[in-house]
Amino acid sequence: MIKTINSWRGLMAVAVVLFHCGVGWSYNVAVSGVTFFFISSTFLLARQYPFDSIDGNAYGRFVLGHAMRLYPLHWLGLALLIAITLLFNTQAINWSATALSALLVHSWSPVHDVHYGLNPVAWYMCALLFCYIVYPFMAHWLNPWRLRYKALLAVVLAVVLAVILFPLNIPQREAIFVNPVSHVLDITVGLTLFHLYRCLMDKWPRVSTRTATLVEAAALLLLAAVIAMNVTTTWIRPWEDDIIWLVPQGAVLVALAWMAGQEGTIGKFLLCRPLQWLGSISFEMFVLQFVAFHLFNYVISPVAGHFGWDIYHHLAWFVLPLLMALSWLVNRCFTRPVGAYFKRKFS
Repeated sequence: MIKTINSWRGLMAVAVVLFHCGVGWSYNVAVSGVTFFFISSTFLLARQYPFDSIDGNAYGRFVLGHAMRLYPLHWLGLALLIAITLLFNTQAINWSATALSALLVHSWSPVHDVHYGLNPVAWYMCALLFCYIVYPFMAHWLNPWRLRYKALLAVVLAVVLAVILFPLNIPQREAIFVNPVSHVLDITVGLTLFHLYRCLMDKWPRVSTRTATLVEAAALLLLAAVIAMNVTTTWIRPWEDDIIWLVPQGAVLVALAWMAGQEGTIGKFLLCRPLQWLGSISFEMFVLQFVAFHLFNYVISPVAGHFGWDIYHHLAWFVLPLLMALSWLVNRCFTRPVGAYFKRKFS
């Protein structure tokens, strides 16, 4: 893991949590952050698993090993939500949808209550699992391609998705966005960005601190410009779920990877220990956020004289410490031991 990318993931996870808490200004950062999660996952896989050749045993170990990074934490979060829901009678549980969610196949459904389900953010894990399954084949197929042809394929896929999304209303766009097939585009972009990164490293392996700062600042300014454009205009909103964030978040990803080891001012800030720690628990924060929301609503809020599902969004910043503590505890006592076991199993 590149340390600055790790920190950026942590910040994007916080943005997603704040958005789900009801903090309106975090919307664009949160949605763009989900795009960053997908393309950075492919980018980091490409660094470690080029799959120049496809071997059945290696493929099986790769898919099983990465699936076991998802299922245990997902099952823990789902079990906690089921327990809290039954204990406080917060809502009726759709058991068939929950069973599909447990298997991580639920986001294939276009039905809102199924692809979001008891843990609404679990759709991401279903899509990520699909990415793990198809990544070796796409990497093997695309690796020999020249950069310009990979970029052209990414543009074609983006145009196809844009044409599909344009006439749809918001619920229909969401159903497309959570469907795993739509994230083939993210895999293609991640592989293209990794190729671009290698070209930059070959041509300019070393840069000055000033240049590094300018590169990092330019990438962040591009992201800020697209956010401002989406806030002030309406013409790009049919594609705000995914497509418009590929270039700015891709620029951030390449800039952080390229400057790794020679960070500028922004990169050095991202290397600070609190942000590194935040990045280390970012996946747990993403998966367990609705567990924290429930705990805050039905365990902590009553102490202040409140009770009910909608209370947390008024006190969003008070949810974060609870979520961070829970995520740290799960990371130390569950994710790491389970991950170490499966790493030995599938190494």
